[in-house]
Amino acid sequence: MDKLKKFKWKHLVVLLNLFISSSVFATGQIRGKIIDSETGDPVFGATVAIPNIKKGTKTDFDGKYQLDLDPGTYVVSFQMFGYDSQKKKVTITEGQVLDVNLTFGIKTLDTVEVTDRALNNTEASLLALQKKSGTVSDGISQEAIKKSPDSSAGEVAKRVTGITLLGGKYVFVRGLGERYSNTMLNNAMIPSPEPDKRVVPLDIFPAGLIKNIRIIKTFAPEDSAEFSGGLVKIETQEYPDQFTMNFSVGVARNYQTTGNKFLTFNGGDDLGRTSSSQDLPSQITSLPNSIPFVEGNRFGGIPAGLVKTTPLSLPQQWNPDKITAPYDKNFSFSIGNSFKYSEDGKRFGIIFGTSLNNTYRFKQEKIVRYQPTNLINNFVKQTTILTKNQEQDSDIYNQDRLFGSNLNLALELAKGHQLHWKNLYSVNSDKNVRISKGSNYIDTFDFNAITNTFTSRQVLNSNFGGTHALNFGARPHKLDWAFVYSQAKRDQPNLNSTIWSRGSGASFSTPYRLLGASPNGTRFYSNSADDVRSYILNYEIPFNQWDGLKSAFKLGTMITDRFKSFTYRQFNQLLAGSNAPNEAANIYPIPGDIAFSPLVYLNSQRTFTEYVVPNAFDAIQKLKAYYAQVDMPILPKVRFLGGVRYEDSYQKATTFIQSEANNPLLNPGYGCDFSNDNTRVALIAGGLCNVNNNGVGELHKKDKLPSANFTYELKDDMNLRLGYSETVTRPDLRELSPFAFTPYYGAPTIQGNASLQRTYIHNYDLRWEWYLKGSDFVGVGLFNKELSNPIEMIGQPVAGGISPLFTYTNAQKAYIRGIELDYRKEFWGRFKAETNFFLIKSRVDVLSWETFAAAKGGLLSIYSKAFAYDPTNLSRPLQGQSPYVFNFKLSYYLTKKKNSTIGVYYNLFGDRIYAVGANGTPDAYEKGVGVTDLVLQYFHLDKYEFKIAAKNIMNTRFQIYQIDPISNHKNLFLSYREGMTVAFSAGVKF
Repeated sequence: MDKLKKFKWKHLVVLLNLFISSSVFATGQIRGKIIDSETGDPVFGATVAIPNIKKGTKTDFDGKYQLDLDPGTYVVSFQMFGYDSQKKKVTITEGQVLDVNLTFGIKTLDTVEVTDRALNNTEASLLALQKKSGTVSDGISQEAIKKSPDSSAGEVAKRVTGITLLGGKYVFVRGLGERYSNTMLNNAMIPSPEPDKRVVPLDIFPAGLIKNIRIIKTFAPEDSAEFSGGLVKIETQEYPDQFTMNFSVGVARNYQTTGNKFLTFNGGDDLGRTSSSQDLPSQITSLPNSIPFVEGNRFGGIPAGLVKTTPLSLPQQWNPDKITAPYDKNFSFSIGNSFKYSEDGKRFGIIFGTSLNNTYRFKQEKIVRYQPTNLINNFVKQTTILTKNQEQDSDIYNQDRLFGSNLNLALELAKGHQLHWKNLYSVNSDKNVRISKGSNYIDTFDFNAITNTFTSRQVLNSNFGGTHALNFGARPHKLDWAFVYSQAKRDQPNLNSTIWSRGSGASFSTPYRLLGASPNGTRFYSNSADDVRSYILNYEIPFNQWDGLKSAFKLGTMITDRFKSFTYRQFNQLLAGSNAPNEAANIYPIPGDIAFSPLVYLNSQRTFTEYVVPNAFDAIQKLKAYYAQVDMPILPKVRFLGGVRYEDSYQKATTFIQSEANNPLLNPGYGCDFSNDNTRVALIAGGLCNVNNNGVGELHKKDKLPSANFTYELKDDMNLRLGYSETVTRPDLRELSPFAFTPYYGAPTIQGNASLQRTYIHNYDLRWEWYLKGSDFVGVGLFNKELSNPIEMIGQPVAGGISPLFTYTNAQKAYIRGIELDYRKEFWGRFKAETNFFLIKSRVDVLSWETFAAAKGGLLSIYSKAFAYDPTNLSRPLQGQSPYVFNFKLSYYLTKKKNSTIGVYYNLFGDRIYAVGANGTPDAYEKGVGVTDLVLQYFHLDKYEFKIAAKNIMNTRFQIYQIDPISNHKNLFLSYREGMTVAFSAGVKF
């Protein structure tokens, strides 16, 4: 703001110079604009410096600069990497404003790539990239990330306009659930390590390795068409132009955890990967998967002696260890440089970075679940009474490790020809102990339970490619290509539970005894691997349209091969018939270490056996995509970016019991055509298919997807954008598998659906943007989306038990409409306010009234898909969609350089559906809350950095509720607090 005032003051001085003495003024000024000689575009980030007096500045995103100078003669240097540097000799007199404009010439096209690198790591530069983009987008830069209290990409993303975060990791863009977003890392798709989610959890990416995050909100043909809410593009750090090295360490205290009792167990290595002691022993893994680990007889099976001795090789810890929760710790390190390796200036660049965060968290959860009873019938919701079917209080101890490392290399082969190799490896692990005490009102008993869970998620991404300038005319053609390999893995070894129970209403003296059924004493092992290979080729041809305005035609292809496998094995430890259930070892609190000691198997008190159920699926996806795109001005002030993208996608998921994998009669490996419900009924009734489609989900679709984006330049700093596009969202491979799984006692059971179809979406966007000075910005956007066959979770009836059953289905249709507001402004020289707000309304029609009535009235075949569906609400908002989200940040610059700040961050969201209702149970809503963070960042000598962050300073309570249909009272569903965290970090830059 000081510079702005000076700028205006100097203009006033020029006007008044005719009337007053020039002796009043002691300084002058040079100003100007730098443009690209080829494209006519302004050059952002060019350095304007006077080395002799060590004074300088940089051009803004309009290519403009200004520099105040004392009277005298100077040699001014103008530099931008990749452009010819220039020097100008100027003489300044008192009160003079001297205009010095330049045109930078580009020797080769590789400078375009350099410019792209330079344009997106600061707030102003990312805003400039947003302004030049042909589509609607928002983002957050490395500069803003460093100022925030965030440690992962997920926490960073929630600061972007129109973004909400579910569970601290899953991105909702414009209120659309995670399935309607997609994630790209360095411009290539990456798989998710979550076996039951199609979206990549953003908490696996350390914030310290990120260059920027951009959210693309309107579709362009060159991008993947598999999104509607937004395409999340994450760029990792790139090599610097000169040697840099950064190192930082930090500690944090959570006032709900640190220094207090903490429960944990042995598991995982220092980076968060599964340790060898947690793996299944060789007695089991050395056997073919086709042989279940079940004690056999003379006709086959596993010898009894081997079955009895195998538990000796399994981890023996059932009860967690008690420690004092230590402080959270983190560190990060990066080093990079670029080198000239030839006389003609060819360069080689490298950057390596790594980080590790280790956090401990304790929280107390209150969980209540309800069962509906309708006094009249299911058609009259207002007569539904909710009665509790389970209630539990849980103490949850969680240790989280987040490790990340990236290595990026770049090699200039010749002028305009460059190769890159970008690599990222990330590990995120959770070591979780859940101590629960509650009541099962269905089976009328109280229980105590201990569940130990270790989960390790890993992502490996390697991107090798190149960019090439091909000189076929006055303006070179551009060719870029890449081969990308990504692997996402998830390992969950030895998930085990110990559960004690006693009859409801029993006297205090009545002991709890080990539950005589699963999941008590059960060991669960699961792992998944998702491998993706992508081949990308793009070619851009410049041309001049009818008025001679510069334009570009772009075409390309992306071929993706994906293979996903999932295996789940359950080992039960059952009481032998001669073993009385009330012996001393089974009474609470005798630990499971004793009750399930290997001795009980050797003396035949318990039997060790594998539970044989459908426990695996293999899945593939083959995607071939081709596109043609035009980017050109149709009028001097109106730009068109659009074209068409063709995607041919084939998906197949096959679910099976491992022991039957090679039996064609039990596992035929083919499904049936269930696209028509009448066909489904006929095939199942005729015995040609089972209700789960023989365990095979198969989907083959070919889509031609148009896109049209118009940008009208109202003024040099103002845009009006209009966009229309058609996109798709496909079911995840796991969702096509009818595999079902319950993660812990009392948790919901999630089952796939082999009959899912893809969702087709029509997108409409209108946005007005005003780019002010520096990083100041105002934006207003409207959007509307119409969805056909949206994929939604839906409840199914369950006979007894406390675990509700959910599956996926294609609802009939849905819409989502909203408005976005974005405002960023510096004022009073030292303050900066940033705020964004959006309002959204959505509706999904899950089932028609006619279909629902027919199913309830017994008019549908039992083999009809709709027969098993029992949604509480036939129409409702989209799951996870908040009606409003508000972000606010107020910063105060502690220094004139504006590199040290103190900032307040506030994030608020409205009530949103947490879990959809089923069987008459109402939808569960997460109560909207606000979270406040406070951050102080201080730089000393431009070399040392110190940061103090206070997160969740109000210790907000998170609550989920269900509204009672009769009383309209908000019944508790889930409640917890996360505690306030204060973190301190210190870093040094070389």
